[in-house]
Amino acid sequence: MMTRIGWVGLGCFVLMGCGTGTTPADICKGRLAGDLVITELMLDPEGSDTGSEWFEVYNTLGTDIDLKGMVIYTKDTDGSGSKTHTLKAGTIPAQGYFTFGDIRSGALPAWIGYTYNDGLGNFGNARGVIGIKCGTVTFDEVTWTRTAKSNRSRGLDPTQPKTSTANDDETLWCDTNPGVVYSDASAGTPGKANAACIPEAMVGTCLENGVARPIRPPGGGDLIITEIMANPKSASSATVGAWFEVLATRAVDLNDMTIATPTTDTSVKSMDCVPVVAGEYVLFARSGDSFINGSLPTPKLTYSLSITTGNNRLFLRRGDAGIDEAAFTTSTTSGISVQLDNRKLDVASNDVPENFCKSLIRFDGGTDAGATDFGSPGAPNEVCPEVDGGLPDGGMTDAGDPNFCFDTGTSAFRAVVRPLAGDFVITEFMANPAAAPDTVIGEWFEVLVKGTADFNGIQMTANSGLTSFNSANCLHYPTGSLLVFAKSTDPIANGNLGPITGTFTAPLANSNAKIVLYTDAGVVDQITWTTVAAGKSRQLDINKQDHLLNDLTTNFCDSDAGITLADGGPGDKGTPGLPNRICP
Repeated sequence: MMTRIGWVGLGCFVLMGCGTGTTPADICKGRLAGDLVITELMLDPEGSDTGSEWFEVYNTLGTDIDLKGMVIYTKDTDGSGSKTHTLKAGTIPAQGYFTFGDIRSGALPAWIGYTYNDGLGNFGNARGVIGIKCGTVTFDEVTWTRTAKSNRSRGLDPTQPKTSTANDDETLWCDTNPGVVYSDASAGTPGKANAACIPEAMVGTCLENGVARPIRPPGGGDLIITEIMANPKSASSATVGAWFEVLATRAVDLNDMTIATPTTDTSVKSMDCVPVVAGEYVLFARSGDSFINGSLPTPKLTYSLSITTGNNRLFLRRGDAGIDEAAFTTSTTSGISVQLDNRKLDVASNDVPENFCKSLIRFDGGTDAGATDFGSPGAPNEVCPEVDGGLPDGGMTDAGDPNFCFDTGTSAFRAVVRPLAGDFVITEFMANPAAAPDTVIGEWFEVLVKGTADFNGIQMTANSGLTSFNSANCLHYPTGSLLVFAKSTDPIANGNLGPITGTFTAPLANSNAKIVLYTDAGVVDQITWTTVAAGKSRQLDINKQDHLLNDLTTNFCDSDAGITLADGGPGDKGTPGLPNRICP
């Protein structure tokens, strides 16, 4: 059975010293500042700081140093909150390292040489002082004012001299490379030489080509919010496709800038400098992946903020200082951004929602139904259109008004010309393709333009399904044009149909079926059929191309002209986009 004396002795071993706490008169004799130098600090370990903090000291002498009776201490940078602990034991080898920790229970980890238990409390993560002294001789004292990075120790650059004066310069310290671990994911080198410093920005600086430089913060008016897309269409979802744009009026860095709405905010965090130059249109997007964001140009930065449709405000600020804010009404029409009039690019004008209008062109320059959304992300805006002539909207029109469209021929908005019955006539259809690689995608129909109306707003249905033909541009085609509508614009998939005007989704049944074209005002044209042959289109007699005559199934006949597939092989019979024959 262990005696009481034995238990006391064991306790002294675990706690590394049970002395009286008095300092021998000669322990400090001959000691000088700089004999011991603090070289590494763990200020913000993973999880709870309690029991995991530590700091490291280096012996600069060629002889061992007995630590018993010396004092370690901490305090705030203003001198408050001072705590001290008198060392009970420990020896630092000549030109060696020794680590002090606040291990509260259990055996000491291999990297800790002595535990001061709770004697120093918790270190401040953002600022503080640690020192070691003997009597009236302060060996070393270090001060930090930069916030620690979680789970990474901070060490004196190993290329610098290990002296009590060199380590007073906080810029000569760096946060340990996350890849240099001593336990699990904890980064540091307790009890041994520090790891090499890697280029890393400190507070108020950023890295440019691996070299730290001061951040050039933007001030009021240096960045102007010029365009917002809150309701994208061509992206995989409205969330990942959202974006906004700002115009830089001065060369600044975007680092540490905050983007905000009235309800939430997010900040630009980057170790590398994010510079912009005067005159640059800067694109911010929810996603940088063009495959899912609607084929946007490469954004300058991505963000996580939600900009919803309806009345809203967007703010840019840095700290408490405002840079710009914009008041706008986002487009309720899917796929159309709102942009600040190119004549009003200033911080006062974008506070007025009326100075924004819906975008006029697609940002890839396309005009067909499969092109990208409307907007000019990362590029100059258009001048907002002003329409004379007493149009119903009171003057200013935009691409989102279904009663108006942008005429690419005149580069101006005009009222949509609505069709009457017979302005468009269905002249041919393929309901049962055989040679097309995909018999569903191979379906198509043809329309003859007989009037001067626009195709905007026309809807198409078969026995089921519905497709609406809408565009901010005027869908106007010359009289006599033959328009081909297919399930796909890919000639490999659709049976090599040739130029496609638009796509539809409604299935064309092989029997007892119909195609109907209509608007809110009524039916423009429709046809019906009872049965069709495989691999042959049904086409309206070229001498009977009228919206009433095509009501009679007897005025249709099977096509006898062949289509050549993209691989050169024979395709289905039909004349998509070409004149029909005279039916026998």
